[in-house]
Amino acid sequence: MLDKSYQLLNKGPIRALVLIMALVMAFCVMWDPSRFAANTSSLAIWQGILLIWSVCAGATFGLAFRPKHVVAKCLLHPIPAIIILVVGLIYFFF
Repeated sequence: MLDKSYQLLNKGPIRALVLIMALVMAFCVMWDPSRFAANTSSLAIWQGILLIWSVCAGATFGLAFRPKHVVAKCLLHPIPAIIILVVGLIYFFF
């Protein structure tokens, strides 16, 4: 099931879009860290950790790295990363 969902998304334009979203999200966190910090924003600590994870997983997928181990496939799966990146970008820009 993991391989099928990965193959569904493993297209060049989709990978490029995910990589761009991950890089933009990383830039947003570096540009205004107070918006994502737990003490100065409405985000909790676990939400910041999810954003960092989604940037890492999105960059990993966008750069066409394909993990071989099942645990790594589960941790770096692009579908939850894409969802969290979209929500994070909406939070930052709106």
